[in-house]
Amino acid sequence: MARPDLPSGFGGWQVVDSTPQETSQGIFRCGPTSVAAVRSGQTFLKYDTGFVFAEVNSDKVYWQRKTNGTFDVIRVDKSAVGHCISTKAVGSDKRVDITHLYKHPEGSAEERTTVETACSFGSKRSVYSPTSASEVTVDVSMLGDGPCVGQDAELSILLKNDSGAPRSVDLYSQVTANKTVLMKDQTSVELKPHEVRSLEWTLHYEDYKEKLLGQSDLVLTLSGRVTETRQTLAKQFSFRLRTPDLIIAPVCDAVVGRELKVKIKFQNPLPRVLKNVIIRMEGLGMQHVKTIHYGDISGQATVCLTETLVPKRSGSQKLLATLDCPQLTQVHGVADILVKDH
Repeated sequence: MARPDLPSGFGGWQVVDSTPQETSQGIFRCGPTSVAAVRSGQTFLKYDTGFVFAEVNSDKVYWQRKTNGTFDVIRVDKSAVGHCISTKAVGSDKRVDITHLYKHPEGSAEERTTVETACSFGSKRSVYSPTSASEVTVDVSMLGDGPCVGQDAELSILLKNDSGAPRSVDLYSQVTANKTVLMKDQTSVELKPHEVRSLEWTLHYEDYKEKLLGQSDLVLTLSGRVTETRQTLAKQFSFRLRTPDLIIAPVCDAVVGRELKVKIKFQNPLPRVLKNVIIRMEGLGMQHVKTIHYGDISGQATVCLTETLVPKRSGSQKLLATLDCPQLTQVHGVADILVKDH
């Protein structure tokens, strides 16, 4: 959109948050914010540019509370925020990465200049440094697309000793979902000089099956202490348990005004019964929202149902379906269907 209220060059793409979690000038709103202003650090330009700039450029700071009530910085992650800013591709469902439109490459001279420019228009940027040396580091990685709901979740914890001397580490782990603790664990590790050790970490299905509600988003929090140096370790890693897809397939060619049979296939990923399953199906120009009260699905069973609809519009159309029940949510499926003229 054009921005005649701003200097030349700040029109074009704008950021708007329709569901802001805090107020701007006393009203729950955010934007429009010029993307060009965010990328160049012109945080004085309206509206809410400073807030959006912080959303894509902040550091993640880990604090530890001491016995006297004060806090120490124990870790600063400068690259945790502002990744994979995305939009939908034109003409397809592929993801297009537009991070480069919002910020310069991490660590580049342009990025440093932009941050300095932004800070010159606001409060002085706080510089946080850990209070102790970081000879031992901890990181977390996940293989492939990650674990599926109904299965054990397996991650790798990587401990690295940059010191030329042996180090003993007491490491504590805790995984939460919606602030509910699913599992706690503790282990002691002896690291040789300059050793890199990979530890396998597993969250068993039995540990989360009764506690995981709604979206399958989890946070693994690691904390630890190096015996010899009293260095404190900290790391958070967010991951999710993937849900299966609904597979939608037309049985025959789709023609405007003629009945079209569509098969919907689903496999229960859980070793338990899904009760009161509801399937919803809709598609613009094809089907208004249709609710199917399917009933129960046995543990790890595969079901297939056939539904009939009448397309009303020709061309490339999308048919969407969702499955919902108390034991499993966030199950979706989509099919691209080419509808021919009668």
